[in-house]
Amino acid sequence: MFFPRGVLIAALLGGTLGGAAPPESAGKERASSPVEVRTVRFEGASFQVVTVDLRRASLRLLRQDDDGQPLRTFEALESWLTGKGERLLAATNAGIFEPGEVPTGLFIQDGKELAPLNLREGRGNFYWKPNGVFLMGAEGARVVEASRYGTQASVRQATQSGPLLLSEGKVHPGFNTSKGLATRSGVGVDAGNAQRVHLVLSSEPVRLETFAELFRTQLGCKDALYLDGNVSRLYPAALQGGNMDTGGTFSGFLAVTEKK
Repeated sequence: MFFPRGVLIAALLGGTLGGAAPPESAGKERASSPVEVRTVRFEGASFQVVTVDLRRASLRLLRQDDDGQPLRTFEALESWLTGKGERLLAATNAGIFEPGEVPTGLFIQDGKELAPLNLREGRGNFYWKPNGVFLMGAEGARVVEASRYGTQASVRQATQSGPLLLSEGKVHPGFNTSKGLATRSGVGVDAGNAQRVHLVLSSEPVRLETFAELFRTQLGCKDALYLDGNVSRLYPAALQGGNMDTGGTFSGFLAVTEKK
C-alpha cells in the first residue's frame, strides 16, 4: 500500500495495541499486531486511524449487556467487558441514533437484531441515500448499500448509518457539492481483504468528500460508511492524542477486544 496524497506521521501508543511487537521491521510489526493505531495527515487535516486484523482481534457491535440493559457509555462498556474477562483494546460509537440512545437503523449484536433495518425517507446524514450497513459474518467484514442488505446471509454483527462514503470504489456522488465541515467518524474495509477493518475519526472538522477520499486513497478501501459527526469519540482518549474526551451517551459501540 502507498500513500500518494497524504503523509503518515507518528503512531500513537507505539503504533500497536494488544502486546509488544517484536524488534523487527515496521512492516513486520504491523503484521504481528492485531490492532494498529496511527495518525494520518491528509489534505491538511489529521485523522486517527485504528486498523483491526479480524483474524487476531474481535470486532463486535455492542449495545447492551447480558441482562439486556443498554451500555450507553464507553466506561460502562469497558467495565462490562472486564467483568467478562475481556480486554477492551479500542472502541468508537457505532452510528447515528435517536433521543433515548435508540439506533436510527439496523443494529445486530452477536446474531440478535436489536433494531430493524430502516429504509424510510428522511432528513439528515442517515437518510442521505445511498446509505449503508457495516456488517460482519463468517467471511469477514463488509459494507453494503442498505437497500441490498436483504441478500446478506449469516450476519453476526451489523450497524446501519449513512451516507455511504464509498461504494465499489466510488465516492458518494453528492459530496462534491457538500461544503459543510464537521468532525467525522467512519468505518471501511480493505479492498480484497475482508479481515482488515479501519475505524477512523477526524481530529478536526473536514468535508465529507475529504473523509471519503481518505478511505479510498490512503487506506485502500473500496467500501466505507459514515458513522457519525461531532459527537463521535475514540476510546480510550489516548487514541485521540489526548485532545478529546470520551464523554457522552451512545446507542452502541464498535468494540475491539483481544481474540480468545
